[in-house]
Amino acid sequence: MVFTSNLARGARRLKISTGIGLSIVTAIVLYATVAGIAGLSQSEGFFILDSDGTSAGRTGLIAAALTGAPLAIALWRLMRMLREIERGGVFTATTVRELRGFALFVMISALASLFVQPIIDLIAALISGADKVRLSMTFDLNDFFILLVSVLLFFVARLFSEAQRIADENEQIV
Repeated sequence: MVFTSNLARGARRLKISTGIGLSIVTAIVLYATVAGIAGLSQSEGFFILDSDGTSAGRTGLIAAALTGAPLAIALWRLMRMLREIERGGVFTATTVRELRGFALFVMISALASLFVQPIIDLIAALISGADKVRLSMTFDLNDFFILLVSVLLFFVARLFSEAQRIADENEQIV
């Protein structure tokens, strides 16, 4: 397979950007985890907000940590895939595996953003012994597009796998 230096440079730039994003997401997840478990309060308008725009409470912080952790893993898998591409392995089994892992954890993060907060609210209501429980769950256009992109990434991974199979066949013929 002919490997171009432009592809390597592009993969390197994207890997660096992804690393910066991973650092930011990891810092937010760590903050949300520590603050949520410790029950620390946030000042109004801090960077983790509930759906109504107010500062997230303890359950909101825990939900942010549980939603952000799969996103951090997804970015880590993306960095590994880009490292493989940077080294010249465009249609390799490693690239396909890391792309599938990235797609999987993006999907898990998207599904967690839908279901984690209502589940935490339900558990908190059951623990507190509330007579009535009000749960809300939203599914907006952003959620739809994130799920759509993750499904498309699985399809692209399948295309990569097929390209790898064809390349292997061509090497055996020659």
